[in-house]
Amino acid sequence: MARAERRTWLVLLAGLALGAQAAEGGRPVFRYRDEHGVLHIGTGLPPGQAQLGYEVIDSHTLRLLRVVEPAPKAEQVAQQAERLRQQRAAAEAERAAQAERQNRDRMLLQTYADESELLRLRDTKLGNLDLILRSTQNTIGHLRQNLAQMQATAAEYRQAGRQPPDTLLRAIERTAADLAAQERAAEQTRAEQERVRAQFAADLDRYRRLTGSAANARP
Repeated sequence: MARAERRTWLVLLAGLALGAQAAEGGRPVFRYRDEHGVLHIGTGLPPGQAQLGYEVIDSHTLRLLRVVEPAPKAEQVAQQAERLRQQRAAAEAERAAQAERQNRDRMLLQTYADESELLRLRDTKLGNLDLILRSTQNTIGHLRQNLAQMQATAAEYRQAGRQPPDTLLRAIERTAADLAAQERAAEQTRAEQERVRAQFAADLDRYRRLTGSAANARP
């Protein structure tokens, strides 16, 4: 018989003997593995074993009565706490989103008597943005023309073997910077147009759902 098997049988035989003693005294019998994985059966738990987990068994039949799982490690406790924190944060975010949706619904119903008012406001905002974009594009056109003329003048100086005047070079630099700024402004205006279209599309769809006017919807 292998050494490990003999050791296990000895533990079990010792456990049976302890079980008989425990039956007489009415004490529970514990079965557990220590920190090294060695199986023990006894009427008491050594210090710290409760944290490692144990089983309570019947002193007559060695039938399993109760299992006490090992206490979670610090890392497991931290992970569980983080999961709970994330769950609470997600629940709070959902409550906030629900409150925001309710406020938005109330605002839509209180602000617009019918969907034609909403469409009119949409068209007004888009019209204003279109005017801004046209003005910006007009400025961009002038700046590009001026920049091209100044760059051509500077090229003529260089072709003649002369250094372009500092005032001309500074004007080219300023005009190029202004042009870049206007081009960024145009892109921002286009982005705002898309945002307004998307927002009003969502508001219009929600308004129709709230008022039951989806069946009579018009673009």
